[in-house]
Amino acid sequence: MSKTTKIKLLDSRVWNDKNIKYEAKLIYKMLCAEQSTRCKFTSISIGKIQNTISITNVGFRKNMKLLEDNNYIRFNEYDKGLYTYEVC
Repeated sequence: MSKTTKIKLLDSRVWNDKNIKYEAKLIYKMLCAEQSTRCKFTSISIGKIQNTISITNVGFRKNMKLLEDNNYIRFNEYDKGLYTYEVC
């Protein structure tokens, strides 16, 4: 599967948004893939993200906040490194 095909599988407005860093776009992609088989609200651990992307909890939280500010997701950190989110 080419890089262009992979990008088309997700919401194209995220990939075209210049305000979102590439790292945040990858996180958004992972969150959408995780939620696709689940209900409206989904929980995720920072450890699951760190298996794919080298990122700290603070960096992950900043990227989540950036996505939330641009109305792509809503999230809540209910414990250190554990998040509940909803893709808007």
